[in-house]
Amino acid sequence: MKLPPIAHVAPRRLGEAVSRLADAPPGQALPLAGGQSLVPLLASRDRTPRLLVDLRDLGELTGVGEHDGFLRIGAMTRQHTLATHARIGAAAPLVAEAAARTGHASVRHRGTFGGTLAHAAHPAQLVVAAYALDARLLVSGPGGARTTALRSLFAGPGLRHDEILTAVELPLRGPGSGHAFGQFAHPVGGRPVASVAAVVDTAPDGTVLRAEVTVGTRVSPPTAVDVTHRLRDAGAAAGETVPTGPGQPQRQGPPAAYCRHAVRVLADRVLTEAITRARRPGAGAPPVPSGSGHDAPPVPTRETP
Repeated sequence: MKLPPIAHVAPRRLGEAVSRLADAPPGQALPLAGGQSLVPLLASRDRTPRLLVDLRDLGELTGVGEHDGFLRIGAMTRQHTLATHARIGAAAPLVAEAAARTGHASVRHRGTFGGTLAHAAHPAQLVVAAYALDARLLVSGPGGARTTALRSLFAGPGLRHDEILTAVELPLRGPGSGHAFGQFAHPVGGRPVASVAAVVDTAPDGTVLRAEVTVGTRVSPPTAVDVTHRLRDAGAAAGETVPTGPGQPQRQGPPAAYCRHAVRVLADRVLTEAITRARRPGAGAPPVPSGSGHDAPPVPTRETP
């Protein structure tokens, strides 16, 4: 389906982009990042804006660095960069692994980290990975900059129509941490039906101190499940997050009961792998010092409850 007629602007400053969004009625102006999530919505008429505010020329929304114990990644960072950047691979390997499994190479070279998270598709690989790491979002709007949790997007109204996601912050993890990611993709097109991520922390003797499994499916939003004391039945615990009762809306792809089965299998696999990785010598080694590579500049923020 062809796109409807839409006006297009490409600001060179963040303030100008925010102003363009704020001047339009809600829903009539949308930010455009990589377009891999938004363009299909426009083609299907699920979104009908009159103006697209293109963020591609905003260099301030790119870069990778550290800030106050977090790895900060610019929202316009491409998915290909997430999968191949040395610092991201060292400090947030779960994100790098999830990015490497996202779509085709052409999609990864166009799609952006911020665009994927802003649209918050339930089973999207990067959404589940960032949710599992309890990512923070840096957002700019007419009132200034603020920080909010990614998990709040699924518990509230999400970003306002006049706000732009500028960066993503991931907590830096210490020694003894491990991760793993798994997914079940639809055989036609390869779109994820269910994605599961595991994050664990272990003591020097290998004892599991904390274990959490995050699940996202086409029929249920991302949910994190603490399985520290349920390691043997983690799959069952993860499967409980997927609804299978009557009244479940019909959606394209496998039914909810099948998604639940896939989640059970994936959860057991990724948890085992995460524990194995956490117990390897040198697991969770500190990332590359912030003095090398491309550091993200500090962004003044105000905390959101």
